[in-house]
Amino acid sequence: MKKNPVCTILWRDAAYTFEDKASSDLPLPQLTMGFILETNKIYTFIATNVHYDKDTGNMTPVDGLIIPEKAIIEFKRIGNYNE
Repeated sequence: MKKNPVCTILWRDAAYTFEDKASSDLPLPQLTMGFILETNKIYTFIATNVHYDKDTGNMTPVDGLIIPEKAIIEFKRIGNYNE
């Protein structure tokens, strides 16, 4: 059966403003937990809700986030769903 890694990602979103002067305060870090569907040098795709097929172990994402690698502060693997 396919192993599905469960992880947490601590990350910081990009700061932006439409004002003339930007604040020096950075956005607060975000903690996202879920199933890693894809990771590469550019981004990590983490699904927070999935449809799960218990016969094949396949997961189909319902929703989630694509987090740029440069935004990731910390990545922790908790384990696999099918262990």
